[in-house]
Amino acid sequence: MSTLIYYGIENAERQNKLLETADSLQVEKREVQPEELGEFLGYLAGLPGYDKRGKEEEIVKEELLIFVDFSSELLQKFLLDLREKGEIFPHKAAMTETTKDWTFGRLVRHIQNENAVVTAWAQMIPIVKNSLEKQKTSPTKEREEAIEWSKKLREKGEDLTEEDVREAIRRLKEAE
Repeated sequence: MSTLIYYGIENAERQNKLLETADSLQVEKREVQPEELGEFLGYLAGLPGYDKRGKEEEIVKEELLIFVDFSSELLQKFLLDLREKGEIFPHKAAMTETTKDWTFGRLVRHIQNENAVVTAWAQMIPIVKNSLEKQKTSPTKEREEAIEWSKKLREKGEDLTEEDVREAIRRLKEAE
């Protein structure tokens, strides 16, 4: 059975719309409480072999939806129904073989970091393009180094942080 695990939704109307969507699509629901951030996602999803740890983690203020055993079709219907109700949840993920062994707190922090990196990256791209154009007509060593530094960010993979991208933006702007 498909399960929606949700956390941090403080607005009652927003939460009601989320739960209505889950009910209309016959999706199980599981709200995570702040004191459960130290529990493994597998436990929260009700998977066999996962027991309550009873460990707490630092409280994280963030809304997060986790989709467990959703088909692509069900996920599309779910998100479309929310959108039609005027609700968009920017932080969401599907449970994976890897994340089922993460604490919920770790998952929330990971999603926060991922979204911050994506946002910063989107801000960096036009700056890189502008720098590349300027480099064609009036090349400088400083600009070339800043461009190369920004290109190397891709090599960091999972270790890439928002701070790395912000540093690239700073270097590119400074080289102008």
